[in-house]
Amino acid sequence: MRKGILAAAAALLLAFAALAQAAAEGDVKIGFLVWNGPFKGMQQWQATGEHLAEKLGRPVTVLPLEFKDVLPAVEAGRIDFFTADPSMFATAKAQHGAEAVLTMKNPVIGTELIGAAIFTSAKNNAVNGLTDLRGKKFGALRRWSFAGWQMAELEFQDAGLDAYGFISTLRFFETPQAVIKAVLSGQTEAGIVPTGLLEMAAESGELSLEDVKILEKKHHKDFPYVCSTVLYPGFVLAKTAGVDPQLAGQVAAILKKLKADDKALATAGVTAWIDPLDYTVIEKMQSRLRGYAGETEPQNSRQEYARNN
Repeated sequence: MRKGILAAAAALLLAFAALAQAAAEGDVKIGFLVWNGPFKGMQQWQATGEHLAEKLGRPVTVLPLEFKDVLPAVEAGRIDFFTADPSMFATAKAQHGAEAVLTMKNPVIGTELIGAAIFTSAKNNAVNGLTDLRGKKFGALRRWSFAGWQMAELEFQDAGLDAYGFISTLRFFETPQAVIKAVLSGQTEAGIVPTGLLEMAAESGELSLEDVKILEKKHHKDFPYVCSTVLYPGFVLAKTAGVDPQLAGQVAAILKKLKADDKALATAGVTAWIDPLDYTVIEKMQSRLRGYAGETEPQNSRQEYARNN
C-alpha cells in the first residue's frame, strides 16, 4: 500500500516537474503566413499548433501573419518559427539568420516546387509574349511576392527587359483571384499568379482555361500545370536565429510524421512536410531583383495598389 502511495507521489512530482519545465521554457510561437485574414488563418493553422503542443508537451502559440508582418515579427523576435515564400525566407536568412526547417508541399498543386503563370485574355490578340507588354498594365500580387511578382521580374530580365521601365503600370492586388479578374475584364493587359491557381479557378467554375492565353509557356517534366517560369523550391517553415536546434529538430520530426488524413494537414491544406530543399538558388536570384523585401521601391516606375472589388 505504502509502495503504491510512494509511486503515485513520485509520478505526480514528475508530472509537476514536466509542467514546470514547460512553463519555464515558455510558449513556442509560430507565425504562419496567411492570405485570407487572421480569423480564417487561425482556423487554418490552429490544429497544427494543437498537434505540436500535444507532441512537444509545451504550449504552442499560433500567430497568423499577413505578408507585410512576417519579416518585422522575425526582426523583433516575436516568433520562434515562421512559414514564408522562398524569397521572404531568403531575406530573413540574409538579414536575420533564419534557417530552413522543412519545405511545405504546395497545398494547391501538391508538389514541393513552385512556379508562376504569366497570362493574358485569350481575346487579346495584341499580346502574345512579354515583348508585347511595352507601355501596358500588368497585374500582380504583393511587391515582394516571389510567385506573385518577382518570378515575372526575372522572366522580363531574361528577355532583356527592365519590367519597371517597360510596362506602363504595375498594379498590385490582394489575391490571385483579383489578378485573374483584372486580366479577364481588361483592367490590366496581363498578369501573374502562382502555378496551379488558374487550374483551380477552372475547376471551381470561375473561368475556363480557354479564356486565358499563357505567355512564354514552359514545359517541365512531370509538372502538370501551365507555367511561364523556372520551377523553384516552395514555401518553407523556418526557425529564427535564437531557436535551439534540438527544438527545431523535434518540430520537424513531428510535422514530417503527419499523414494526409490527419486534421493538422487537412485543415491547413498542406499536402505534406518534407526535409528542406536547397534555397541557395533563391539567394542567388535575389541579387538580380530590385532590392529585398521591405527595401526601397525601384525608381522610375509606376506602381498602384488595388483593393479587391
